Formats: sequence, structure tokens, C-alpha cells
Amino acid sequence: MTPVKNYGCRTTDFREVRLESQSHPGLTPASPFDMIVEDDRGPQHELKGDVHYCLQFSIVLAGAAEVMFGSWKRKFSRGQVWWTMCWEPHAFRILSSRCIILSININVDNVGNVGPFSHADWLAPFTVPPSRRYCPETPEDRTKMLFTARKLYNYNKFRPVNWKTHCWLLIHQLLLDASEAVEKDFSGNSSIFNLEMSRIQKAVQLVRTRAIPPSLGEAAAVCSLSVSRFSVIFSSVMGVSYGQFALRVRLSNAANEVCSGLYTLNEIAERHGFCDASSFCNAFKKIYRCTPNEFKLRS
Repeated sequence: MTPVKNYGCRTTDFREVRLESQSHPGLTPASPFDMIVEDDRGPQHELKGDVHYCLQFSIVLAGAAEVMFGSWKRKFSRGQVWWTMCWEPHAFRILSSRCIILSININVDNVGNVGPFSHADWLAPFTVPPSRRYCPETPEDRTKMLFTARKLYNYNKFRPVNWKTHCWLLIHQLLLDASEAVEKDFSGNSSIFNLEMSRIQKAVQLVRTRAIPPSLGEAAAVCSLSVSRFSVIFSSVMGVSYGQFALRVRLSNAANEVCSGLYTLNEIAERHGFCDASSFCNAFKKIYRCTPNEFKLRS
């Protein structure tokens, strides 16, 4: 395989990367996944950042890309995969002259819905630190990943009979393999995952559907848990604290309203529970690396 040159990136500090807010309105209980194929030319010198609610994993079908999560980054080549948790800021750039990436987006509310034998830690590939997430390294494992990715791509493109069922099962086979690889590293206990996920599900849904998410106390109460127990379970399952998760949801919803141009910054701040426009703008800049007005101009 021809070696890929690691062309210099103009941005080396993740705090300088501008993030876009992605939305996936098509993801529903009846349609819990979708796929995106990106066929880009490179090498690129700028990182493209985004943040979104859905779970996502991306498989490199051809070429190579550099991916950054906070202070951690690495190069992913053909047959390798990276995993992105809900509302986890990340960025990537193309390193090769051409790069094809298949990204699978999953509605977190439906992950693991595969019948009676579903007691696995389906979120493990997403919630461990980025440096410990499963990535095929051997030629055999990368070939296996490419084979599955091509099957997913073809099912999604040609849509034969039962294509959604085939895709859903293949997606969960990949999640299961990655989860087991993570568990070997972390000695995790997958038997309690479904129980813990179900215990915080009401809070996750409230955060998603309310303009102003419930407080930590309210979220714990709706799940019939103490605040301390709820906090431990939520962080264990989702990989971030409840406060971080709720803030990212608020800012994502607010970002959509910024782009719409229907509300002033003061109105948006009030609608999403910020004290004033100044506090909203400060929180917004920490996530999106720009002011709301700059974000609107780029959208």
C-alpha cells in the first residue's frame, strides 16, 4: 500500500476548531439508522469539526484521514474505524489524495434492540476514552471490517428485500465485536448495561424534548433515583456527566434557532434557560469555537 504523507495541519489545538451542529431528523424508532458516504479529495490542511446527538461510527473505505477528539488524535486508514458518542465534539481532515468514508448514524434510543438476547454493553465502543476505542489493526481484522462495510454500503444503495433488517443486524454485529474488544481491555460487566440504560432513559428523552432540560434533581427524580446514584449511572452509560450532556443538547437546539434567524440572542438565551445573551454566547463559544453570529454566517 502506498504510504500516506501526513501533510501539516494549520490547526493543532482542538479549541481552535470550529464545530458545526449536525441534525438527523430522519432518525426515529421506525428508522433508527442512516448512512452517509463521503468521497472527498485531499490532502486537507484544515480540520472539519461537528457535534451531533446520534451515535456515529465511521469506516475508511479508501485513503486515510486524521481524526481529533480533544487533545487526542490519530490517523485512520483503509479498513479502520472511529467511534463518536452523543454530543461528543470531534473533527477530521483528509490526508490522502482521495478518501472515501462510510458513516453510520444510530438513534441511541434504539441501540441494542435486537430481540431477547440483547444483554451486551452496546455503548462501550463509544464511551471509553478515544484512545481505547476499538480499531482494527491487523490485515485480517481490517479486511473483515471492509467486507462488512461493503455489505452495508450495497444494502443501503440497492435496497433489496429486507435490506433494513440486514443492515440493523450487521450494525449490531460490529457493535458487539467492538464491545467485546473493549471489554477485554477494561474487564467490563455487560450484563448490567441494559438495566442501567433503561433506568436513565426517561431523563435522556426529557433532555431531548424540552427546550430547557430538567435539573439534575428533576432528572434523578423522574428516574426514581437519588441524585448521587443517577449521576454515577448516567456517567457510566453515557460517558459524560448529566450536566455536560444537557448543556450540549441545549446548545445544539439553540444553534438551530440561531441559524433560523427567527429569534434574537436574548430570546434564544431565555428559551433555553440561560441567564442572558452574554452567558449564552460564552457557553456557545466554548463548544462551537465562534460567536452565534459567526456561526449563523457560516450556516
